[in-house]
Amino acid sequence: MARQKNTPKKDPSSTPMMRQYMSVKDQYPDAILFYRMGDFYEMFFEDAVIAAQSLDLTLTSRNKNDPDPIPMAGVPHHAALSYIARLIDQGHKVAVCDQMEDPSKVKGLVKREVVRVITPGVVLDEENLDTKANNFLAAVLPSGDGKSGTVSAAVAVIDASTFEFRGTRVNGIGALASEIYRLEPREILIPAQFKESLADIGSLLPRCYVTVGDDDLFEEKNAADVLQDGLGQEEADRIFSTDDLLARAAGAAVAYVQSTRPKDILPVHRFVPYDVTDHMIIDEATKSHLELVRTGEGEKRGSLLWFLDRTRTGMGGRLLRRWINYPLCDVAAIRRRLDRVDLFYRDAAFRDDVLEAMTRIADIERLAARIGMKAVTPRDLGVLRGSLSTIPDLDDLLASRLTTNSGDILGPGLDRVEDLCESLSTALVDEPPVGLKDGGVFRAGFDETLDELTQTAATAKDFIASLETRERKRTGISSLKVSFNKVFGYFILVSKANLKLVPDDYIRKQTLVNGERFITPELEEWEAKVLTADERRRELEQSLFAALVTDLSAHVSRLSALAARVAEIDCAAALAEIARVRELVRPDVDTDGVIDIGNGRHPLVEAMQTDNPFVPNDIKLDPEGERLLIITGPNMAGKSTVMRQVALIVILAQMGSFVPASRARVSVCDRLFTRVGASDNIARGASTFMVEMNETSAILRGATRDSLVILDEVGRGTSTHDGLSIAWAVGEYLHDSVGCKVMFATHFHELVELANLKAHAANYHVAAREYGDEVVFLRTLVEGGTSRSFGIHVAAMAGLPEVVVQRARDVLSGLDEERPAPAGMPRSATRSDESQLDLFNPSKPSEVERVLSDINLDRVTPLEALALLTSLKDLIDK
Repeated sequence: MARQKNTPKKDPSSTPMMRQYMSVKDQYPDAILFYRMGDFYEMFFEDAVIAAQSLDLTLTSRNKNDPDPIPMAGVPHHAALSYIARLIDQGHKVAVCDQMEDPSKVKGLVKREVVRVITPGVVLDEENLDTKANNFLAAVLPSGDGKSGTVSAAVAVIDASTFEFRGTRVNGIGALASEIYRLEPREILIPAQFKESLADIGSLLPRCYVTVGDDDLFEEKNAADVLQDGLGQEEADRIFSTDDLLARAAGAAVAYVQSTRPKDILPVHRFVPYDVTDHMIIDEATKSHLELVRTGEGEKRGSLLWFLDRTRTGMGGRLLRRWINYPLCDVAAIRRRLDRVDLFYRDAAFRDDVLEAMTRIADIERLAARIGMKAVTPRDLGVLRGSLSTIPDLDDLLASRLTTNSGDILGPGLDRVEDLCESLSTALVDEPPVGLKDGGVFRAGFDETLDELTQTAATAKDFIASLETRERKRTGISSLKVSFNKVFGYFILVSKANLKLVPDDYIRKQTLVNGERFITPELEEWEAKVLTADERRRELEQSLFAALVTDLSAHVSRLSALAARVAEIDCAAALAEIARVRELVRPDVDTDGVIDIGNGRHPLVEAMQTDNPFVPNDIKLDPEGERLLIITGPNMAGKSTVMRQVALIVILAQMGSFVPASRARVSVCDRLFTRVGASDNIARGASTFMVEMNETSAILRGATRDSLVILDEVGRGTSTHDGLSIAWAVGEYLHDSVGCKVMFATHFHELVELANLKAHAANYHVAAREYGDEVVFLRTLVEGGTSRSFGIHVAAMAGLPEVVVQRARDVLSGLDEERPAPAGMPRSATRSDESQLDLFNPSKPSEVERVLSDINLDRVTPLEALALLTSLKDLIDK
């Protein structure tokens, strides 16, 4: 979230430290600056105010007695990551400014520099990342002026935690929104010139923030330089020759991530361009309606991802999420995935062994990225070593299952990385520490000089530890202590009562309230050995560790490739496991145009519904037969469930998963559209009906003959005749002009007439049985239309007061009269020519009303009034 540059009232240059602070802050005006001072990261001015509010910190001031004190807030350096995570989650950027020199060795001001900038889209710390989701930064670059609804835009995404780097070109604002919705970036980078036209793009997703970058960041020269540095001249030229706009977006993404690590080089290895038509296109509305990766409440539980995810590794979980968001359209590729799942499905022991091995493999992909960014810790390398030691076992497992056919299914053998594992095992202790500060990273025997320094430091420390016992005995001071602090180093502490027993060779260093501190020539000599050896040991360990990381950096692409192979195996085995647990079957996938599902089930409803057995249903959609199914039936009977389960089964099949059915034949769909539910979108200024029409419009403009369209209650957000007319016209258009496969649920029972008028339309309804005032939903889809919705029964089940329910029945009986056909609808689709009943006024005045309306009461005499009453009474009695 960009903020204006600080303009404090008080000139902060009154001290060298504040001059240094402001100099650094000027370079990062839109970030909260964590400025290292001793054991704390301090924030000043506006940063302090924001941090205090966001983190519940105490807001203090640096110069309390001045007329204009400087606001200040701070956090302990050892807990900084947790505080940074909270700021990032709220959309802030944090620039971490560390001390670049040892304060004990510097006279005057310590040199400080920003070592990293953490933004919502650029996070490396494992603690602040979702293990099974990418943390993408997306760079969006429209063509032209960005104001046209048909604008073309390039979208490049990069995950700094995995080095995944890819991009595509989309046409139209709707397509851009859909792609952003599928990619799920945490941060979107846009050029300044498109600030207004793309200002709302971040509202597509929860916790997604927009950063406005300088236009120069997206210029061709900048992109060319950045891509050449990261990918090489040949690869950069290839990207530019393929798509200049996409190359500029990719360059901007890399440049932005690089700017967050000013002291490191971003080791990008490859950019993968993709075409959105290579995958089933799933727009924003469809992904939300079908709850693919999160529910309507934003939770993972209850989503398709939750249902499927049995992966054991972080990279496997991320790959599964991508498969769900990007189902394939290539039949051969789909069948290869299904073959692999089938292999694990048929051999339970093999599957279980592979999944057990996966539990011993950490997130190699993210560990490799941290190695490449020089952000890896000793403990990270220890975790990597443990993971790499499992790879030969996994490779042996896979090789043991190879046959003539399965060799092609599982792919070539894994890179066993035994050389890297051996290198790490030789270098590191069994349990490396979290950081380098306290040493103890390298195994004895790894480096002779390090061993000598370690031994010297240990010998000196042992001597100093024994000194306390010897000095107590020599001086007779039983309370004497040998202690250490960072200011005075090692010293001997003697209480005030025992000062008379202090030997002549003790040199006084400091007088305290309760005693005095002393040093001896012998202690000084051993202290020098300890401190010198410790300092040299730490410096050497840091140097050795940097060299080890540099050596490993040459293998980052190799580790990334291994991680990708492991992720694919993890996904396939996990999908096989859920197929066994949930009794899923392998679908037949082809391009014949037919979707034929036997005993299909809604996977999420079935998984969440444990009290009643799920009622399966058959569905067939055939371009040459029934391809427009008009589904009627009672409220709550399950129309939406049946339609959504078909959509989910198609997605599952095209992502390479088994499906919840007894059999399934699925023809590849190029696009999947849903128009389900009714809701306002207040944030975008759209009513329920406008949202419905926007989504319907997108379907009619985007659907092709190979698309699957799910429509639920189109037209219900407006008046009855308007809604019915729109629903009829939409059904006609999809049948006549598009020719796609459609499931159309409706309460407009007049639409059943479409089946009599259209060759490829058919009526179905979800059965229900009425017993007195009660209704039983059978959840079964059967042929034929129905004219009953049982809405009043549902209202009674929901607990409406009986008087309201009874009144509704009375009104319904009055409404069950013949109505005219809306304009453009064949009259045969309705029941008569009479006008629609008005709920509050009779459609025609009665004879009594006509008589009364013709009389001027001001001129009626008493006798005439009596005669009028008699005549009116006679009219009523008739």
